[in-house]
Amino acid sequence: MKKVLMISYFFPPLGGSGVQRTLKFVKYLPTYGLQPIVSTVQSGHNFAYDESLLNEIPDTVQVYRSSSLETLWLRSIIEKLAHLRRSRGVPNIQTSVQEATTTEAESEVPVPRVEIKVPRLDGAYEKTSKKTSKQKIFEFIDNYLFIPDSKVRWLPFGFLKSLRVARKERVDYLFSTSYPYTTHLIALWVHKFYRKPWIADFRDPWVGNKAMQKELPFRLKIDAWLESKVVQKADYLVNVTPSLTEMYKKRYPEQAKKMITITNGFDPDDFMGICPVIQEKFTLIHTGIITEAYDMATFVEGVDSFLKKQPEARELFQVLFIGFVPPKYEDLLRNTLKETVKILPYMSHKEVLNYQAGSHLLFLTFDQSVDVAYSGKIFDYIGVGKPILGLLPGGVAAELIEKRKLGTVVSLGQPLELANAVSQYFNSWREQEREGSRAEVQEGQVADTLGQSVETLEGMSSEIQATATEKCADFNRLNLAGQLASLMN
Repeated sequence: MKKVLMISYFFPPLGGSGVQRTLKFVKYLPTYGLQPIVSTVQSGHNFAYDESLLNEIPDTVQVYRSSSLETLWLRSIIEKLAHLRRSRGVPNIQTSVQEATTTEAESEVPVPRVEIKVPRLDGAYEKTSKKTSKQKIFEFIDNYLFIPDSKVRWLPFGFLKSLRVARKERVDYLFSTSYPYTTHLIALWVHKFYRKPWIADFRDPWVGNKAMQKELPFRLKIDAWLESKVVQKADYLVNVTPSLTEMYKKRYPEQAKKMITITNGFDPDDFMGICPVIQEKFTLIHTGIITEAYDMATFVEGVDSFLKKQPEARELFQVLFIGFVPPKYEDLLRNTLKETVKILPYMSHKEVLNYQAGSHLLFLTFDQSVDVAYSGKIFDYIGVGKPILGLLPGGVAAELIEKRKLGTVVSLGQPLELANAVSQYFNSWREQEREGSRAEVQEGQVADTLGQSVETLEGMSSEIQATATEKCADFNRLNLAGQLASLMN
């Protein structure tokens, strides 16, 4: 069996959507006669941790871990300096934000699922007119030292470990996946000293990534130069959407022949044995991260408009968020939608799927800049099989929902469209509930109503899920791993 070295920062016990792609490749590549070997970090940092994902790693897969130097020593020094300034009467402004919306230099917290009070590094503060000295220091580090990204501290250790493992295990192929882009630099160095075929996997674009790009002239030049080196040296460049592949083909026409698309997808095994968390009310759910760039004002205005037009719905309707919601949007949601909103903290992947399966409408949203990428969340939604309500810009995610008839897409900035869509789904659910109640009365059934409702919901869920997964069989993780294997074989 041939061996492939998988170089990836995001790998269990780290959680979140960025972990799933590599994990599923590792899980299914052995089916195609390839033995994955993983090179990852010893103690990585992310907004979410999910140790249950470790159970999905096959026993035959070896995982090598190396230090990324992600410690609190730098932050500790800056905190002490800031404390000295405060003790001398110098004011300091802190903003409460979740790690998920900070850049990495400030996000190194040892305990997951805890909101921490730290300043933002990207300059997006709560309308403060002046940055503190501490904020300026972190911003300087992020802009001028962490190149190409904040994970660059892993570069020397990741390279030495990966090269040693490649030689020790006599691997036949190299595979690196970004974000972070540091993984590609590790693979580039390994490839230089260990000449085996190398596949560079881009989950997001490098140059032109509006969410991560530093808009500084020298950074733009460095990023473009580093990206070009990776594209030139890699044997294949894999992108997660056709749009991204076309973008890179236009950017590097001389390298176009080695660029292909392997999308993200869903793993049918994830949905085996799901136990829906039954909701008595009609439940619109969002799981994962809401960023400050999302058009949540349209969402809130749309739902509020629906509730005002149908005031009786307040007793039968709820909005559920699981994961991270920025403080400003949490305030907006609670102040406007009041008791109809419920926000729960990050959960394991399996727990999230249970909640999705027990809900009635799955909410998906991006900001205007995300038009060439899917979200890992959309494939969980497909696997669950419930209708999707997308508040989205035009792009591949919106096209997928519309072409595969997976739900409804509403344009950004159109609250009335969103209100109408929510109203249609709610009214359809309420009519089904009424019909079910009438059928029970006519048949003279006195059985436990809740038990019947659960059974009915599970039956309907299985039927809808089967339909959704049939429509999207090309996104099955097993098939996607086969596509990657075909490049190597």
